[in-house]
Amino acid sequence: MKTRLLTLLIITFLLAPVSIGAARTVSGSDNTAADNDRNWWHLFKKRELNMADTTVEYPPFLGFCVDVYNWADRTFNSYDTTYVVGTGRRWKARILSDNWVDSYYLNISRDMPIRVMSDPYCNLGAYLQYMAVSIGYSLDMSNVIGNRPSNHKKLEFNFNCARFNIEGHYWENTGETYIRTFGNYNHGHLIKKPFAGTTQKTIGINGYFFFNNRKFAMGAAYNFSKFQKKSAGSAIIGFNYNNTDINMDLNKIPEELKPYLNKPPENYRFHYNSYCLMGGYSYNWVLNPHLLFNISAFPGVGYTHTYEDSVEESNKLLALTIKGQASLTYNLGDFFVCAVGKLDGNWYRSGSYSFISSVENAQLSVGVRF
Repeated sequence: MKTRLLTLLIITFLLAPVSIGAARTVSGSDNTAADNDRNWWHLFKKRELNMADTTVEYPPFLGFCVDVYNWADRTFNSYDTTYVVGTGRRWKARILSDNWVDSYYLNISRDMPIRVMSDPYCNLGAYLQYMAVSIGYSLDMSNVIGNRPSNHKKLEFNFNCARFNIEGHYWENTGETYIRTFGNYNHGHLIKKPFAGTTQKTIGINGYFFFNNRKFAMGAAYNFSKFQKKSAGSAIIGFNYNNTDINMDLNKIPEELKPYLNKPPENYRFHYNSYCLMGGYSYNWVLNPHLLFNISAFPGVGYTHTYEDSVEESNKLLALTIKGQASLTYNLGDFFVCAVGKLDGNWYRSGSYSFISSVENAQLSVGVRF
């Protein structure tokens, strides 16, 4: 109880309106903060709060936080307004349809190629965002409509500013895939055989630095936080980290495929960390004042360090990664519609195995800024 009371008092101190005498800017007036039209809480309730306005009065700690934010905004988030401008809005509400598949290619000893892919999974969600803070809720539509089990999990975060972008993800598949090609079966043509032997858990972090950060805004194409007024692109350098744990248990392949398996029916586990240096280019093409098209590609090269429980035990190998994405955004005042396609892939290669895992993602957003 004491802890809850202390927490409540701290929150009250930080958020409650204060008198001018306790505020960051002192005008000498004897009026209370509630009557002062420059008090931050008064402006916030009127939806007129602008953190760049130096005449706004804050409590001491909150004022310090605003000063730090404004410094970071000037340092990391400034643009040439001939090319990029702000939206003038801090709130966004949107509905998002998020659809993805995970796919795998395994070639054992270079003469046993196997392709596996999941069915498309669809989430439908609603999100409310204030600046960089977002809250929302989504439903697995494959489970709601088709009454299929929720075997997939997908969690992501993103932070974007003019100079750099950081994003992370957690992907999981607990066993809902299909074999699409299997060695010489059906002469190597496409098939679709249920396969419960695939499981995946991947944790990834990507970071990018934009060289042309004054004229190019990736946030205009993917975060709806800026408007790109004139076409521009930027060279990019970055890093990629992945912790990957994927099992392909060939003991669980369908009976009709087993005669075509020329290797022992083992559980092939690929459990490794990969570290890659990435480089690429992203371009925003302003088709007209309302329509923006972006295309980006970031290949990377580095090394893979496998765990002892991996198929080749502890080892260091070459790592390759590819990230590509494209978006088409339509803006009409504060309303926006955006279609996005993404590819994230990683290649594990040694003398005995070639293994590629990837996630392909398609999204459609409809929303409004306010």
